[in-house]
Amino acid sequence: MPSTNPFKDLTKSLTKLISSELSNTCPNKPPEDLERFIEEPPRKEFGDLGIPVPRILKACGGSFEDVASALVKAGELSQLVRDVRRAGPYVNFFIDFTRYGEMVLSSVRRLEGMYGVPKAEKPERIVVEYVSANPIHPLHVGSGRNAVLGDFIYRMLSAAGHTVQRRYYVDDVGLQVAYLAYGYRLLGRPKPPEGVKPDHYYGLIYAATVTVIDILNARKRLEAAKSQGNESEEREIIAELDSLVADLQRIREKIPREVDRLIDEVGRDEDPNASVAKILKDYESGVGDSELVREVTKGVMEGIKQTLEALGISMDVWDWESDLIREGLVDDVLRQARESPHFMIHKGVPALNFEKLLEREDVLKELKIPKGLEIPPLILVRSDGTTLYTTRDIAYTLKKFREFNADKVINVIAVEQTLSQAQLRLALYALGHRREAANTIHYAYEMVNLPGASMSGRRGRYVTIDELLSSMERIIEGVMAERGVANTEAVRKMARSAFKYMMLSTSPTKTLTFDMRRALDTKQLSGPYLQYTYARANSVLVKSGNGVDWERINYSAIGSGRRRDLVWLIGKFPSVTEGVLDSLHPEDLVAYLIRVADTFNTWYDEEPILKEPDEGVRHLKLGITFSVKEVLEVGMRLLGLDVLERI
Repeated sequence: MPSTNPFKDLTKSLTKLISSELSNTCPNKPPEDLERFIEEPPRKEFGDLGIPVPRILKACGGSFEDVASALVKAGELSQLVRDVRRAGPYVNFFIDFTRYGEMVLSSVRRLEGMYGVPKAEKPERIVVEYVSANPIHPLHVGSGRNAVLGDFIYRMLSAAGHTVQRRYYVDDVGLQVAYLAYGYRLLGRPKPPEGVKPDHYYGLIYAATVTVIDILNARKRLEAAKSQGNESEEREIIAELDSLVADLQRIREKIPREVDRLIDEVGRDEDPNASVAKILKDYESGVGDSELVREVTKGVMEGIKQTLEALGISMDVWDWESDLIREGLVDDVLRQARESPHFMIHKGVPALNFEKLLEREDVLKELKIPKGLEIPPLILVRSDGTTLYTTRDIAYTLKKFREFNADKVINVIAVEQTLSQAQLRLALYALGHRREAANTIHYAYEMVNLPGASMSGRRGRYVTIDELLSSMERIIEGVMAERGVANTEAVRKMARSAFKYMMLSTSPTKTLTFDMRRALDTKQLSGPYLQYTYARANSVLVKSGNGVDWERINYSAIGSGRRRDLVWLIGKFPSVTEGVLDSLHPEDLVAYLIRVADTFNTWYDEEPILKEPDEGVRHLKLGITFSVKEVLEVGMRLLGLDVLERI
């Protein structure tokens, strides 16, 4: 019979029989979770599934021989088991692939397009906030990992039946933005040159402005060190200045007129740092030239949206941080904080003290606060009256929950923000928002490295997503040209899928090194490799004419080779996606799809499909090919990779 999860049904039917036999043998009640005792033997000749007798014996008592005999009898009673063998402490089961194969392939056929799509037991309303890069420069490769992971989470949760909203938090009330606005104003609010993306242009202005100010600050410190006769500090500052000047010269090569003017204009300002601080305070207060910051950050965001569109990533809501302040939401948080028993004055400024909460094990467990994490008081307001990022994030979190009536909020934020995210949850709890605190989830990810690249947005040293995509497209275009193929749409989709694959193939908890050569390898471990495999399977089915005649399939021909391996893998697909839905770790799905692709391609090279003379066997092979195609398509769509019918 067709099944939404053949492998799970296989193990459930087997454990049901085992439980029944053990209840007649063991003095204790058999464990309810018998499925967790089932293992896959390390070698196929040992069997398809196995159970270690000592583990069962420990759980339900009795004698070794009685338990082993009960396991053997259960296997003999199963219609899906063709043989049972004892091997040392194990009882191993050999699956009847004639019956199980029919279950698997008919399940894929019946659920065409939906086979393996996981279903949530209790659908929820979930907000996923991701990307949220500062609007001061283009998205670089690190932000790309955030964007791709967030998009994967959205796709996975949506497919499972959750109602998901995607939000981008535009941090336009930060000191970095004030630096950009300062340089933008000094340059007379310039428009990007023709053919230059606004985020790239304004990113250079930001880096130039900050670097010029840092050079002036370093020179003042150098004069002070000289006056004090501190030679070691002098040497350190001179080395720092050399590096800063080199960075500025590199930026000047791209925008010479702007850099020269900034050097002059910033040099005329008696206190550039005070000017920057005033821009920030005025913008937060809504006084003075309050449109200055919004004007330039809108330009940056326009470019960022273009990059996300190129990646095939969308947002439902764009939240501007300044709006939180102007709507009074941040003032509400400050009022609640002052009324909280956890409120304190820390080093002369308002803060929340978490000492009492951190002493409670139940709170730490409920809020998933990492063990050993030292959490200082949360400063709410600076000495100049401006609020801090985490203070505004408290207001934003409440806004996300209330506007969407959310059950959960998932924040895709770098692992470096673990402390601030812990402070956020503790602050929500301290202010009485306990449901929100417990259901705010930090989805942390590690940084991305590029071989030979040292990145710094402050110095304009970064590799943008736009540059990577462009380089990848050129390489793919060249490979296609060598084969006499020209397909612009396929090139674009292969490049972005290659990029996404790299971001998803490594666990978010591990640092990722982006390898361009590996990303574009069409023969293994890449997005294009999966796309080529899918296109190959699709091509076989198209060339077959009428496709699979399911009534003529000879399931007894599955045998024990590659056909068996593919059926086994296909049957596991729903279990894999269920696990990925639970963990939200894409690398497990990536690894599974690669195994399917590798096994299919090896089989394709070993056995003819369309030229198979035996009709029943040929339709079996076509049924397996169809199922591989379905698994790859569903899997790639869940990951956010483009599916190409032909390349």
